[in-house]
Order: sequence, then C-alpha cells, then structure tokens
Amino acid sequence: MTDLMGYPYNGKYPPKGDKRGIYHGYSSDVEETLFYDFAVQGYDLTFVYKGKRYCFLSGKDYVALCDEHYTEEYQVFPDGNTALEQFKIEGKSLIELIDQLQEVEPV
Repeated sequence: MTDLMGYPYNGKYPPKGDKRGIYHGYSSDVEETLFYDFAVQGYDLTFVYKGKRYCFLSGKDYVALCDEHYTEEYQVFPDGNTALEQFKIEGKSLIELIDQLQEVEPV
C-alpha cells in the first residue's frame, strides 16, 4: 500500500510510530527489516536463529526459502507477509520469533 504522499508501507503490518523516524515507525530494526525492507521493498532476507542461518529470496512474483547461495529453493510463498506468517521454525512463525532472531539483514 502507499500513504497519501505516495510512499509504500506494509498495509497488513503497518508502522505504529512516525514513519520518518529511526525505524520507519517500527519499534526495532528487526521489525523494520521484516515488515518494510523484506515484505514491502522486496529485499532478500537473511537471519540467524539458534545458530542456524536462514535465507529468503524475493522474486518478482514470489518469496522462497533458499540455501545460503540462493541456488536451491526449499519452500515458496506468494509474498513476504505470507512468508513471515507461514514459515515455521519449531512450530512458530517468524512474527512470533521476532525477538529471538539475530543478524537480521536485508540483502
């Protein structure tokens, strides 16, 4: 979605604060990376959870869980928000694990 000024934002997980602030209205850099950089801007995503690195490739029409070299796709989602909701680690979505993710980076 876009705001009145034409700037894109995540309509499903909108920022709660000032969008021009330090994390574009999100409460942490991890939230900004997941909900804005990954889900809205379409950047690829890497993060570490319990010592294991996970990589997501953002394509034009889908998002895929990949190997670290982005050469093999393991699981495909229609978009970034769906990946955040449906990809599970230990039975929990990335949204539920947000405070436990480390080295969260847009690529």
